[in-house]
Amino acid sequence: MAAGDAEEARSGTIPPTECESFGKFVEAARAIKKEFVDPRRTWYAKHQFYPFLLFRIGGVVTIILGVTLPAVALADIAHKDVILSVMSVAVAALTGLSSFFRWEISWRGRELSKFAIDALDAKWELELANASHVLDASERLKHAYLATNDFFSNVRVVSAAETDEFFSGMQFPQSDKANKP
Repeated sequence: MAAGDAEEARSGTIPPTECESFGKFVEAARAIKKEFVDPRRTWYAKHQFYPFLLFRIGGVVTIILGVTLPAVALADIAHKDVILSVMSVAVAALTGLSSFFRWEISWRGRELSKFAIDALDAKWELELANASHVLDASERLKHAYLATNDFFSNVRVVSAAETDEFFSGMQFPQSDKANKP
């Protein structure tokens, strides 16, 4: 070890090559995050509103129509049979669509996935800051690599869990006629 290197080590300054390699690693990791994680997080953010809206509107309309069916049945109004038929079909259609598309599950899964990715991103940034400001220079790259590896692995797990939850209960509506001989 040269005298200058020993002095740098004692003073706590980081040799320029270690700073540069750490900086390059962080830059590369952020580029990978931008390419693979950010679009996934953006997708979750953009695709959670419509399932939420459809779930809420479908549920409210189903409840209102279902509650008013008996009142319309007892009322003395023109075209009561047509009105009751339309209301009944609307209730059945909204119930079937909600069951098939599972808007509540889509909304919840996307919202939770977005929040989980945001939390993982914040933790990763904290770990990078920890590596750059607190850790010894010899541990910086190792710590940053492990934090980055954990971050990407956990984002993949979050995305896979959301996808599995969505498709786990997905089935095509079945008719009783298909089961009869």
